[in-house]
Amino acid sequence: MAGLSVAYITFNAARCFADSLASIAGLTDDIVVVDSGSTDDTLAIAAHFGARAQVRDWPGFGSQKQFAVEQARHGWVLVLDADEVLLPPAVATIKQALISDDLPAGFLLPRYNFFHGKRIRFGDWGKDRVLRLVDPRHGRFSNDAVHEHWITDGPVRRLNAPIGHYSYENYKAMLVKLDRYSDLNARSLLARGRAVGRHEPMLHALAAFLKGYVLRLGFLDGSDGAGIALTTALGSFMKYAKALELRQASPSETPIVPSERKL
Repeated sequence: MAGLSVAYITFNAARCFADSLASIAGLTDDIVVVDSGSTDDTLAIAAHFGARAQVRDWPGFGSQKQFAVEQARHGWVLVLDADEVLLPPAVATIKQALISDDLPAGFLLPRYNFFHGKRIRFGDWGKDRVLRLVDPRHGRFSNDAVHEHWITDGPVRRLNAPIGHYSYENYKAMLVKLDRYSDLNARSLLARGRAVGRHEPMLHALAAFLKGYVLRLGFLDGSDGAGIALTTALGSFMKYAKALELRQASPSETPIVPSERKL
């Protein structure tokens, strides 16, 4: 079996972190945690589970995750967020996959998103796959201000080793994150030189809602399906509306994209 490390970046992540670390029991002897100054029990939880933790100033999502991957002792790395857990039978499936002599550059894993204690099966959250089990010799994280992702120069395969994602406790938490991310997305949009028309906020919001609620059958998840589609649409509206505000406030300046911790 190819050696495997598990890497996290954290900041005040105590809410789900113990569950996440418990879910990888028996998978690895090397857990890397790169923390950016938590004031809750995050580091104590990491120590309890035998993780190698270090504190590092926050440089942005992609850079922090790339640094965490580079601290790994083994040839393969599973990258998890502190609000994600491996679901049965993911540990056994990953172990079996890494026995092969013909390994790809990475594996796409299914991610099941949960809200209000139940799995969201439709809409924008319904069919989610993430490239998280990777060979660092064949890739690295992007430097995006938000929605960082793994970039690889090799083949990628699917592996049925599901991740459970418990990102939000409630709608309030969802809206707080929406506000932060729409700031980052708006600034990224303008930094790329993208012109934004005055009708775009509403057009993008309507398109996002129709896609998530109608085309992707979000209505089948009941009121939570509606809530997710509406907040996704609001996030799209705010991204373009904030970009318009920024351009009108400083029409000749290219905005600096701020880095923000992931909560």
